[in-house]
Amino acid sequence: MLPTGSAPLRRTLLSAALFLIAGLAVAVLLARLTMSIKIGDLLLLVAYLAATGAASMALGWVAVTRAEAATQLTLRRKAFLISLVGTVTGLLSVLVVSQLMFVSTAHDLKLLAATLGFNVFIMAGFGALIASSVSNRVDFITEAIRSLSAGNYDRRIDATGTDELANLAGNVNLLAQQLEAAEESQKLLERERRELTAAVSHDLRTPLASIRAMVEALADGIVSEETEAKRYYIVMQREVDRLGRMVDDLFDLSQIDNGVFALQKQLLPLEEIAAEVVEAMQAQARSQDVELVLEVDGALPKSMIDGHRIERVIANLLRNALEHTPAKGKIEVRIRNEDEWVALSVSDTGQGIEPDQLSRIWQRFYRAEASRARTANAGGDGAGLGLAIVRGFVEAHGGQVNAESMARRGSVFSFRLPLVQASTAS
Repeated sequence: MLPTGSAPLRRTLLSAALFLIAGLAVAVLLARLTMSIKIGDLLLLVAYLAATGAASMALGWVAVTRAEAATQLTLRRKAFLISLVGTVTGLLSVLVVSQLMFVSTAHDLKLLAATLGFNVFIMAGFGALIASSVSNRVDFITEAIRSLSAGNYDRRIDATGTDELANLAGNVNLLAQQLEAAEESQKLLERERRELTAAVSHDLRTPLASIRAMVEALADGIVSEETEAKRYYIVMQREVDRLGRMVDDLFDLSQIDNGVFALQKQLLPLEEIAAEVVEAMQAQARSQDVELVLEVDGALPKSMIDGHRIERVIANLLRNALEHTPAKGKIEVRIRNEDEWVALSVSDTGQGIEPDQLSRIWQRFYRAEASRARTANAGGDGAGLGLAIVRGFVEAHGGQVNAESMARRGSVFSFRLPLVQASTAS
């Protein structure tokens, strides 16, 4: 479609005027260099060329506009018509000027007409070939877009070149890649949704069933001894704590996914937070006959962190280690400085994780049960959310998580957080 509307039309007319002025300048320059022409004749030449040039452009514009309005022109036919009309009108202007000013004999005029007629078909044919090449590329891009609309995202177009069509083809390929990635992400989210439903229903049902059974036993008077009743209450409290942790983890994960939770950062010593968590979990470690130690390598600078969230991170890592470390085992928490990072690692002497499962342990609800056997009295929630919470909180701080393991030789879970520069901290 040719430009319509006031603004595009003004730009088109301005461009045509600039081309006409440039053509006149070239003609004057060539006339002065190749001929001994008087000023009067030169001005007359400019007038003739300006009049015929403007008339040629106007006639060409009218012809193409009328043809486009009357018929459904393809790109090939439109380019051919534009080339033909432009060439014919331009050469007619040359004939007019030649007859009026320069060519005096009929023989020269006929020879010029034959030469111009030949050039008409050469230029029109060349324009049609160029248009055909462009049209073929447009057809390929159109077909690729139709393929994308049908859900076939693996098709790619040849985007070699530097023109607008190459840029368009590259953008279509980029769109195909993004749609393919979005589809894979959608499949992953759907799979996680199904895993969420199955995992939550299973992991909530187990403690609820245990609590229900103990409450019914106490209510029916089956348990009458005070020591036995006290043991029931302790177990019920532990199951309620498990349920509370699972609900908190689900809430935190939803906030991480939606990007709505905000960190309350302060300049805090990581080793003090770790020491408080280790001390709080010593009782559970002793009950499992597991040695739990904390080591700090030298003096460490403070970190700009959310103390509550990092406390959750360390507690989840320790709880995970306690779930999978057998009696007589050892869990070591180590904090060290790594250039512009502060790193914390939790190593255990459990059964380890198989290499093919190691890359998936940070996924929610994933549990490498085949290689990480749980201890009977670990007291974890078992929902497979702890490590996903760890990764979410650490990455929200701009940090990184990592896991290393060897089957039957234990595992090391670690994270590191960026240190605050002295100038920033002050």
